[in-house]
Amino acid sequence: MRTSRRSGSRLFGTERGYVDPRSSPFERTAIPAFIGLDLAWSERNPSGGAAIDETGRVLEARADLGGDEEILAFVRAHLAETSVLGLDMPTIVPNPVGMRRCERELARDFRAYHAAPHPSNRARFPDGGRARALLDALAPEGVVERLDLSPQTQGRYAFEVFPHPSLVRLFALPAIFRYKKKNRPWPDVLAEWKRYRAAMGSLADAVPPLVLGDAVPAAAEIRHYKRFDDLLDALTCAYVASYLWHWGTASPYARVYGDLDGGYIAIPDGPVIRRPKVREGTTP
Repeated sequence: MRTSRRSGSRLFGTERGYVDPRSSPFERTAIPAFIGLDLAWSERNPSGGAAIDETGRVLEARADLGGDEEILAFVRAHLAETSVLGLDMPTIVPNPVGMRRCERELARDFRAYHAAPHPSNRARFPDGGRARALLDALAPEGVVERLDLSPQTQGRYAFEVFPHPSLVRLFALPAIFRYKKKNRPWPDVLAEWKRYRAAMGSLADAVPPLVLGDAVPAAAEIRHYKRFDDLLDALTCAYVASYLWHWGTASPYARVYGDLDGGYIAIPDGPVIRRPKVREGTTP
């Protein structure tokens, strides 16, 4: 399922494997862009991808990305001089078994919200995983992982992100949106998916903004539901990328669990900041 393909292009990176962005053969724009990837663990299953610009406009949102080459083409189509990429998949997995330290620490803070991560290790990702391979392939375009990002720093950056705790923090939720299908009754799943979509649709007046428009259908369908799920998650990853770039990765706006040696997860660490409403007849 493809939705809202529109004109425009952008992306992001980090300090691991730096290559001068000026060496990229791809066309660049001066307007920052933010890309989210909700990666399937296997190339046999489709992945979600979304790109937004600094104004929150959705440039493209898809839930039908196939293999790694198609994902790379999607990312490269939206690279800009300043870009940030948010990947919902581990990017650094050095531990042979068990959980990464960042996962244990995040689980400690978010287990009560039902937002703890699954363990990542080399048994599950023997070659480092798809996210690592994609970032390595994007290194020649200057995409790097840098965890000490100051607000609105120019460059191309990438972060491992995680939608569940990000949504809990952004919307001050008492628990996650229970939109994953699993064995839940379809009416309950649909109701939670609509809550999720409504929350994302409320970000037009946020800083930074997201103007959802018609990028996501008003209601999900039980047939091929995973793609509706992936579409929202990809847009969340793109929004978190925009948030991390706008506010930086330091407290009180964001938190990075872990580091570049043992693996990390970057999330927003506070509720959405809204622009003050301007009363009619007044000057903003």
